[in-house]
Formats: sequence, structure tokens, C-alpha cells
Amino acid sequence: MIIPDLDISTFNSYTGGQYQQATSVITTTNQDCYESTGQCFGNYGFEYKPGFDGAYISWIANGVLAWTINSAGMAADPAVNISARPVPQEPMYLLTNLGQSSNFGFVDVKHIPYPVTMKVDYIRVYQPKNAKNIGCDPPDFPTASYINKYIDAYSNWNYTTWVDGFNGTIPKSSFLGQC
Repeated sequence: MIIPDLDISTFNSYTGGQYQQATSVITTTNQDCYESTGQCFGNYGFEYKPGFDGAYISWIANGVLAWTINSAGMAADPAVNISARPVPQEPMYLLTNLGQSSNFGFVDVKHIPYPVTMKVDYIRVYQPKNAKNIGCDPPDFPTASYINKYIDAYSNWNYTTWVDGFNGTIPKSSFLGQC
């Protein structure tokens, strides 16, 4: 892991829970860029190279590099029977939200003038000319046929579980000795 400026970003001691492992860094943001306090815009981003060899994810905050995790940071962990994980290669989407959690620091809820909002001016996606990947059904990760096979599970919000609502079966797991 690379944290270029420990005055701005610090390693978060949270490393996951019962069901997941996590790598996390807490970064100070410009407090004047929130709607109730100022009129500036924050500049956030991430850059990544998928896979295993030379792969990484870098996060940018306030227009500068906040931190980077290299693929070695997601190496196998035999203590919990998890193999090496790649920087994600499959299709993804961007999600932008304003979340607040006391897990990352003190939240002064008594003095926040609710409701609060976060305004987004723009979102840009850049890709290397030799590595463009747009869409949800690339040859290496075909997903359209799977989604179409289970289209009701993806489009009917009344289904809340694979078994009880959709009458499907839960995928087998080698962790549970089913494979």
C-alpha cells in the first residue's frame, strides 16, 4: 500500500468482519466543498489497472493521489482460506453518493442541517486507447446470457432472496464443501 501524504490520508484500522476482508484509508476532504459550508467543488477519482501482474487501484481526493493498493495487497490469505484476488476485471458501474458513518470518524448529527445534499458537476471516464472496456458483456466476462436466464430475479423487486422469492437455488460453495 502507498500513502504519499500521511498528513492527509491515514490507514484505517478496520480490516473487515466475519464475511469480508477490507483495505481502507481515511482521507481528509475539503470541508468547504459541501453544500452547507461553501461553494467550491471537490475533485475525486480513481485509476486502476485490472488483473494480477502490475495491477493496482489508486484513489484521488482533492485533485491529488490519496492512496494506492497494489495487487500484492490482495494476496492469498491462507489463515482464512482465501486465494489471491485480482484487481477486478469484470464489468462495473460508478456509484456516487453522500454517505455518513461514524465508522470513519465523528459525525456531529446534532448540528447538521438536514436534509443535506451532495451536488455532482460531472463524472468523466478515461480509458487507455489500447484497453477500452465499455458495456456489461465483454468476451472474458459474459454476463448478458446469465442475466437474461434469470431476468425475473434482476427485474422484479418483490423477489428478495434466491430461494424464498425466486424459487431458485443458492449457488454451491467450495467453502461449505459443496463442490
